[in-house]
Amino acid sequence: MKNDVIKLGIVGLGRGLSIVKDILCDTDVKVSAICDRNGEKIESAKAYFDEVNVTGYECYEDFDEFLKADTDAIIVATDAIYHVPFVIKAMDAGKHVLSEIPAVNSLEEAKMLKKAVSSHPELKYMAGENDCFLGFIEAWKKMYEDGKFGEAVYAEAEYLHGPKDINFKAEDYPKEHWRTFNPAIKYVTHDLGPLLYIMNDRVVSVNCQEPDVVCNPYKEKGSENAVALFKTAKGAVIRIFICFGAYVGCTHNYALYGTKGSIMFDKCAPRREAHSFARFSDIPGKDEMIDIPITCGSFGDGKGVSHLGIDRKMMRAFIESIKNDTKPPVDVDLAIRMSLPGIYAHESALQNGAPIEIPDVDEFDI
Repeated sequence: MKNDVIKLGIVGLGRGLSIVKDILCDTDVKVSAICDRNGEKIESAKAYFDEVNVTGYECYEDFDEFLKADTDAIIVATDAIYHVPFVIKAMDAGKHVLSEIPAVNSLEEAKMLKKAVSSHPELKYMAGENDCFLGFIEAWKKMYEDGKFGEAVYAEAEYLHGPKDINFKAEDYPKEHWRTFNPAIKYVTHDLGPLLYIMNDRVVSVNCQEPDVVCNPYKEKGSENAVALFKTAKGAVIRIFICFGAYVGCTHNYALYGTKGSIMFDKCAPRREAHSFARFSDIPGKDEMIDIPITCGSFGDGKGVSHLGIDRKMMRAFIESIKNDTKPPVDVDLAIRMSLPGIYAHESALQNGAPIEIPDVDEFDI
């Protein structure tokens, strides 16, 4: 499909619309169909498309009817419980798929997803983990592959997404919103995903604790915060802190410590402007850390706005994998390896931090 225009369908017009906004300027993609069970979201999407002169698409409220539309690829950006069922239906209908994260909600779903993707080798599946496309994450990955850090000993990441103020409002936390009912640690992909992407590793076990302190009175169930320690197949340890229930602002922080070097993301600077700071054994005699002036938005083409431009980079990677018949950067194995550990981490927390082994996709009997 090297020279073809990729016809896109979008299901889930909240997050789904923001994913595609930054690629509407490209001549090799076209929105052909949109779908949402909420008619108001369809009307809102239509109004936006009118503003940016996007025409020639069909609208659906029923997913099965939507799949009959003339599309090559589907963006699945629904509530998490529908990700795997919709991905399977879409691939069975002959569609390439980019699925929002988390990719799976259970071990059973992980096996179902792996089987569905394996059954359609002619199609591309990619998970929409946009943080893998942060400029500094891409740079760290290249440095890691070049041996600058040696073997990874320890890595950590934090997802801080606290309230803007302490005056909580019920309307900000609808019952169907994932932050209202999902345990925080199950949303681990933004932090564990990029680290596994850099390290080319997988986690094999987890210990997790969830604080008992309540910050948000409208949290229906599940913890607001969690800290998980993961052991990897290569012998490293990864610490992940997911925080939705403290006055912490909104950012992601990462650090990586290896046998030959270490690097960390600046926690003090505004996220858009922050650099990384590193030490390398092949640059001896320096007490201070080296400034690595690569930001979240580095390596973009200037056309992306959503999430500092990384949504565009993610979508372009998906489109190019279809056109060039190449492996997507966040393929089904990595998608499962970054999603499944959050489920087992929560189970560990329910068992007061007991260690739990995490099954891997290579062990699936499909």
